[in-house]
Amino acid sequence: MSVVEPWLHVMAAVIRGQEGRILLAQRPPGKHQGGKWEFPGGKLEVGETPLQGLKRELHEELGIEVQHAQPLIKVRHVYPETAVLLDVWEVDVFTGEPHGREGQPVGWFETEQLSGLEFPPANYPIVTAARLPEVCLITPEPEDPAVFLHKLEVALQSGIRLVQFRAKRLLPDEYLALARETARLAHSFSARVLLNSPPVMLPEADGLHLTSAQLWQDHDWQPHNGWLSASCHSREELAQAAEIGVDFAFLSPVLPTLSHPGAAHLGWEAFAACVEQVNFPVYALGGLDNSHVVAARKRGGQGIAAIRSLWS
Repeated sequence: MSVVEPWLHVMAAVIRGQEGRILLAQRPPGKHQGGKWEFPGGKLEVGETPLQGLKRELHEELGIEVQHAQPLIKVRHVYPETAVLLDVWEVDVFTGEPHGREGQPVGWFETEQLSGLEFPPANYPIVTAARLPEVCLITPEPEDPAVFLHKLEVALQSGIRLVQFRAKRLLPDEYLALARETARLAHSFSARVLLNSPPVMLPEADGLHLTSAQLWQDHDWQPHNGWLSASCHSREELAQAAEIGVDFAFLSPVLPTLSHPGAAHLGWEAFAACVEQVNFPVYALGGLDNSHVVAARKRGGQGIAAIRSLWS
């Protein structure tokens, strides 16, 4: 999708303060979507770059000076009154004490509190992006459960906060037992776990992950609790993921991989073009490590996912 009329280009910010808390503003009762919480920002003016517009709006609304910000997600939403493009940036360094300069209530919220608040419809993908980390570990096939859990603990100690538990070779009972232990261990580090193959949702887990083949199956995959994510390899699969209502996706392979030498890969520009068409967070996957997080963010991605580089 390209940014053309009639899209109203609006800047918005996920402002992170102490201990990762996020600043929200409440819309005045008499305005459109009045009374709901929102991520601060406002309309981009003619001649401004997105970063210039973001800095101006946050100074006018909150009295802060942005020192560091990076793109997070773009969301397009059509209201009955207007069509908006929310150009969302993450602000993690600023000066000044945020306050409602236009009389609007503002407040700091823990990340986990966001899911219980009411937002304008266009803000909900931003809530997901704000709750997700920049890096996701996809586990390799478990061989010895004790060794697997030890290596997982090492990864969690290093800062991993989102884990996709992938175990296609285990028997059903073995899978369920190790999945429960994985969730228990991850939660002790305040990390979240997505379950991948077989497609079963456990109350201990935080979400369900679909393969690209499962995207096309006639089945209601929505879990009763937690996130729904999916593996995608093309624009068509991303569009299908949007159709079934995933919360976020993994797009691969972005770069050449050791596991599939010589196989075709997307490259960063094709990755960016694919991400541009959807309204949910997308992780880059395939041949990546922590050094590629910035590249993924610059192309509109949530961050990177990996097996080998994050496990070893």
